[in-house]
Amino acid sequence: WHSAKGGDVAIDCPGQEILERTSAVISDRMVEARLTAGLPAAGRTILASAAQRMFLETLPQLVERALMYRSVDSQTMHALAASVEDQEYLRSQLKLLSLVAFIGNGAVLPRVSGVSNMPLETNTVVRFRAPPELQVMVELPNQGTVVGMGIRQGVTLICGGGFNGKSTLLQAIERGVYNHAPGDGRELVVTDATATKIKAEEGRFVCSTDIRPFINNLPLGKTTDAFSTADASGSTSMAASIQEAVEVEASTLLFDEDTCATNFLVRDGRMQQLVSQDCEPITPLVSRVRELWEAKGVSSIMVIGGCGDYLDVADTVVSMHGYVPSDATEKAKAIAQCMPVVIEIPQIKYGPALNRTIIVPKELAAHKPPKAKTRWSIALFPSDKLSSLAPPTISDAGAATHERTDEPEVFPELDLTALDQLVSVSQTRAIASMLQLATQNTRRRTMRSLVSDMCTTALGDLPAGHGVAGNLARPRGIEVALAINRLRYAQIQP
Repeated sequence: WHSAKGGDVAIDCPGQEILERTSAVISDRMVEARLTAGLPAAGRTILASAAQRMFLETLPQLVERALMYRSVDSQTMHALAASVEDQEYLRSQLKLLSLVAFIGNGAVLPRVSGVSNMPLETNTVVRFRAPPELQVMVELPNQGTVVGMGIRQGVTLICGGGFNGKSTLLQAIERGVYNHAPGDGRELVVTDATATKIKAEEGRFVCSTDIRPFINNLPLGKTTDAFSTADASGSTSMAASIQEAVEVEASTLLFDEDTCATNFLVRDGRMQQLVSQDCEPITPLVSRVRELWEAKGVSSIMVIGGCGDYLDVADTVVSMHGYVPSDATEKAKAIAQCMPVVIEIPQIKYGPALNRTIIVPKELAAHKPPKAKTRWSIALFPSDKLSSLAPPTISDAGAATHERTDEPEVFPELDLTALDQLVSVSQTRAIASMLQLATQNTRRRTMRSLVSDMCTTALGDLPAGHGVAGNLARPRGIEVALAINRLRYAQIQP
């Protein structure tokens, strides 16, 4: 404690994805960098001479080297701007081309490791190459003509043996909702901006969500048109997540068999014989995925390694072998014809999209504002009485409960672990600030309206405590909605 410390100057560090941030602001008149500086100190004493050097020598040097045009590589800067422009243009063309994703030839999809977002750079890395049947050509404003694999709207399966690149391809697609920096390897991997990853999330909170398209006719006559639970099962969580994503107009859903609940994906012929349809509350996704596309316009991209029933409902099948894709659609159709399966017809139609209303109570920020702890966690500091506002729930075991307790902080954190498409803690900080903003307007709004209001608010106008926030990044509206849906204190009504 008594040794000299401090003197560090830091800025919110970007990653491979290019996000709108508050760490740097550019206008016609200025370039502004928002830094943090720790004053050099020994114990409780500021070291004046070291502080003077930091402000009068170090900071001017940083400004000269980082912010002055004469000090930067202009070619690199222009290449970055051109790359972003091309990625934005390519994403804007997807719908016109009836595509939900595009993976350019030569893309480097694998990362260094599961905890690093940097590209794998070895002599053995296999660059992406589109199969001829799925090749699409696009003319970009700067790069010119590019060729790659177009994933068409509808139901697409990514199949293949284990360790052959199925999940790696899907992970690149799920990150394709963002632009990437030159050299990342995924500059030509772009995805429908609303694409949303769905996965099983045991124990998650669900509130007033109509999950009847997937789960209905519970024992003892319990209904699921406004289902709430504090402890969802894997299948229930997936049903709720799909409905919540569709509510905020997601038009593409992403699934990886490895992270899904098996009983939600499929019910094979033997189980159909053992447990009749009228005794099974769950309508599996395989019975709904075509209806999602044909009636709702929601496409699905699915990594499938063991659920062969999906061959019957797929529009396109991509097979991965040795990290190389091939078009297996015709082969899959032939197999489905030779080895027929029975896919149960749902007993009810899908129904309209959710249109719930919500209030984020002001008591959520009674003690102090929500605060991001990590990329996947927001600390909450609600009033002691807020737990009494929680809605009654139906546990997956079937018992109705009320979330009430004598403890002042029942759920002190908002768990965002399942939000795979959050890529920066700076986005989580912005979501925390948006939650605080929502507590300042307690009129009841639809989920879509609330999310729209949050996402059209300038990042610089979000609550920032003291001073100006220089460490926020823009999250997608999808992630904002998914976070609110996991907020146990939100007052949501059908």
